[in-house]
Amino acid sequence: MRTIAAAESVRYGFAHAGIDGYRVLPCLLLLFFLLPATGIAGSIHPELSGRVAARTPAGCADYGFLFIGLYRAELWTDAEIAPGEEFGLTLIYRRAFSRDVLVSTSISEMARISGRPEDSFDSARMQLEAIMRKVSKGDRFTAWWDGSGEVGFFFNGKGVGVLDRDAGLFLDIWLGKRSREPRRRDQLLSGHCESRSNLDK
Repeated sequence: MRTIAAAESVRYGFAHAGIDGYRVLPCLLLLFFLLPATGIAGSIHPELSGRVAARTPAGCADYGFLFIGLYRAELWTDAEIAPGEEFGLTLIYRRAFSRDVLVSTSISEMARISGRPEDSFDSARMQLEAIMRKVSKGDRFTAWWDGSGEVGFFFNGKGVGVLDRDAGLFLDIWLGKRSREPRRRDQLLSGHCESRSNLDK
């Protein structure tokens, strides 16, 4: 069972990156050595200034497969018990993603978590299509939850829209009990966080 679960997790990781998992294995080591090191120690992002008093993330998790880094997630909150009533979730990308990949994999995960068919998320899909952008290495999206049932999105610090349809399910992809990555969810909620200088190591 663990092998099946691990294989499914790997499949999703490649799908989220827009990679054909059966064809890229020979390239993994080469890509690992081609990725340059970037980043500085954790500090608050401009879009979160004034929303949280914390100067460093409450928790972090790096998502990837083998030597391929996909993105880093950071949870920002002042709550003693994460995530709290108000919080921000920042994703810092380590490779390029198309907008369509970001939207389709988000909807797929929201459907899996909820047990609902994907076509029941048409309204959420339309909103995400307007919000999401093609991203390159180093870009970031921040999702801000204020407890009202809506998620405000920022792309590289600039507001780009609000998700008010199934917004909680979107955040559950990373923070919910049915997250596909329970170990990384625990890292986000437990205060685990390494310096951003380790992003590409």
